[in-house]
Amino acid sequence: MLQILRNKAQSFVIQAMVLIIALVFIFWGVGTKMMNSRNTAITINNEEITFQEFQRSYDQAITGYRRQFGDAISDEILKGLGVKQQVVNQLTQAALLRQGANAMGIMATPVEIQTTIQKMPQFQQEGAFNINAYQAILNSNRLTPHKFEASIGHDLLGEKVIASINNFATTASETEINEMYQRDQETVSVKVVKVTPDLFNDKIVVDPQDLAAWFETEKNTYKTKQKIKLNYLSFPYKAQIDKVTISAEQVLAQYEKEKDTYQVPEKRQARHILLKAEENASPEKRAEQRKKAEEILVKARAGEDFSKLATTYSEDPSKTKGGDLGTFAKGKMIKEFDDAVFSMQPNAISDIIQTQFGYHIIKLDKIMPATTQSIEEVRAAIIAKLQSEQAKPVTFQMANEAYEGIIAAGNLPAYAGKHADKTVVTTDFFSRTAPPATLEHDPKFMDTVFALKQGELSSLIETPSGYFILFAEAIQEPAPPKLEEVKEQVTKDYKLTKARKMAKETATAILTKVQGGADFEKTTSEAKLQAQNSGPLSKNNATPDPVLPPSLIDQALRLSVKNSFPKEALAVGDDLYILQFLERKLPEAASLNAATRKEYTATLLKQKQDQLLSSWLKQLEKKSKISINKDILN
Repeated sequence: MLQILRNKAQSFVIQAMVLIIALVFIFWGVGTKMMNSRNTAITINNEEITFQEFQRSYDQAITGYRRQFGDAISDEILKGLGVKQQVVNQLTQAALLRQGANAMGIMATPVEIQTTIQKMPQFQQEGAFNINAYQAILNSNRLTPHKFEASIGHDLLGEKVIASINNFATTASETEINEMYQRDQETVSVKVVKVTPDLFNDKIVVDPQDLAAWFETEKNTYKTKQKIKLNYLSFPYKAQIDKVTISAEQVLAQYEKEKDTYQVPEKRQARHILLKAEENASPEKRAEQRKKAEEILVKARAGEDFSKLATTYSEDPSKTKGGDLGTFAKGKMIKEFDDAVFSMQPNAISDIIQTQFGYHIIKLDKIMPATTQSIEEVRAAIIAKLQSEQAKPVTFQMANEAYEGIIAAGNLPAYAGKHADKTVVTTDFFSRTAPPATLEHDPKFMDTVFALKQGELSSLIETPSGYFILFAEAIQEPAPPKLEEVKEQVTKDYKLTKARKMAKETATAILTKVQGGADFEKTTSEAKLQAQNSGPLSKNNATPDPVLPPSLIDQALRLSVKNSFPKEALAVGDDLYILQFLERKLPEAASLNAATRKEYTATLLKQKQDQLLSSWLKQLEKKSKISINKDILN
């Protein structure tokens, strides 16, 4: 019905129909019934997770990605990462952990929950739990003590059940340790021939008829983008904000009402020295880096200048500033680092702190106590907020009245003709990726724009800057261009396609010959290519091999005397690589020192524990009844 109203807005009976529909909704209570629909996102057995809980976890996950990657990560990339499904999996596994804990008779007692909260540094003042700080932080995060304490209880349950399962994997045999060490430290040497399309560019002659024929098969690739021409009215909040006056009394009342939100948390300024040993580093590398860290720590505690030590030894970009990380509040750094910094006193030097990045030595420079911003400091922000709050309903009313007026008038031009104060903007044709500067560039807004059909009036569209009413005057559908219009690009793509084919044929021919027993170097030389020796390659190569791309090292490690060549040429982008196995070297298990053996033991135990937990959760999931509301994944 709404679609008909938008497309056929010329009818003189539309206004009456809108009124009738509104009365039906009011008197029959349709809106009220809609609000009573169930609010369950996921059900795991008899446990329900609400939409609000799902949304909160989803928002936290998105914030985490944006904190890590900044504005470089777009909505499209986030969608491709499957963040919603990740959150579903996390919430489901957390529920299964709790339910499994209950089945095992594991509990988190009120005393344990209370003790855990009392030990949390964010709720402490001068080293002791402070009930006022606790309540203030919960209020500022819109949490009740009951909800927060329940979440802590859930966390404790999860930790307890994981610890219980981990108890089933507490040993690693000498054989397992030695095998893992040899897998990590084994090296393989190979001969490498690279076949790239660039080698064949000069051999390609572009025949006009062949180019035209190829374009006919590929022309849809060069289709123009869909374009749309709009007529629209805009109702920006800013136009009304400038008309709103806020009194000093209103500012004061708002300040007192939200005083907690103007608290500036305690911040700390620290320096650090980082010795890198990331999660995929070998135990041997970890042991080496930890030993270096211990030596540097001795120097720092002996009184050597920390800034100079950081400049000399740190492997973090902050080394250029003497390791200075600037000021930051609690929760802004990775947990292990954060916990260390916020347990230190000024000028103290930490023990060695291990994180996913490696080994840190931290010096705390200063502490900036928590403060509350004065009313003068936040006056401008309060005024802007109140102006925005008051301008929004006024803007909506104006936009809604205009929308009803358009429906009554029959079309947008007729409405504009009767309202000289309303300016209808007409755009040129534009594509989704190149909208006019006067329109919102938000992807969701563009989705709405390009969902319109020709001659269709939009709904009243709310955006961060205000409201829009759009009318799709004309649409240009995507269409293949003529060859002459894109000849330069088509020629370039045609030559690349031919060069790729020639590279593939050459690489396949060489590989077939050498697999049949032909001499590797002679065969590649006949093809006017040069074989190079890679030198020793291992899965933990510290630097990329100049001969072989890092992504192919795993393929090289799979080769052997019996299987000297890969089954087919290996691709990295457009380049193809042919490998021949030369030799494999295994380290002596006896070369394992005590520190490295300890690292390998810890790695093996972690792997075993993770596998046990994963298997246990999969078994629980298999036996459970899990229902996911399809709306949360749309």
